[in-house]
Amino acid sequence: MALLTKKLKKNLISVGEIIEENAQKNGQVRIGEIILIREGRRRSFELIQLNPHNLEPIRRGDLCHYKRFRLNESRCKLLDKSKFEKKRSFRIGDVICKVYVDHLRYGRIVNFLHPDGLLTTSHEHGYNGKDFLECIEISSQSGLSRKIDAEGNAKRFITNPERCKICKVLPMDKKGGIRIDKPIPT
Repeated sequence: MALLTKKLKKNLISVGEIIEENAQKNGQVRIGEIILIREGRRRSFELIQLNPHNLEPIRRGDLCHYKRFRLNESRCKLLDKSKFEKKRSFRIGDVICKVYVDHLRYGRIVNFLHPDGLLTTSHEHGYNGKDFLECIEISSQSGLSRKIDAEGNAKRFITNPERCKICKVLPMDKKGGIRIDKPIPT
């Protein structure tokens, strides 16, 4: 039975897979994408070396060719890609749900505000995790209309990202206008 599972694992690794080298003595682990499989007594792979931070190919000193290396099958394993997937974060235009102790508040993000009043970098580089969210309050009924205060202006609120969830917006159908489905797990 163990022999069958080893054969199945061999067949799982193919060209285009991203693998990582088992830890060496010096502690450096190389990550690479398979470009060639060499069959024989010992199965080996030829790989293009990838940057461990963003999985982009590393170029050699002449900037024309990619760094390549060879590795035996016994010295490598498939890379866990979940480490490199970006988590969904807040963006301008997202509909959020803020959970309070006794009620919910829905809003559409219109701006990011730095807690100290400084210029924020969230507009250029994506949400940084510490900025406040400036939102326009909306109703949760179909249509997602803006709530208006006594003076006729749209109600705004500023909140921190804790207990805020991004909501999925359903398109218009037979039941009416667009509406909120449920929060997306982040």
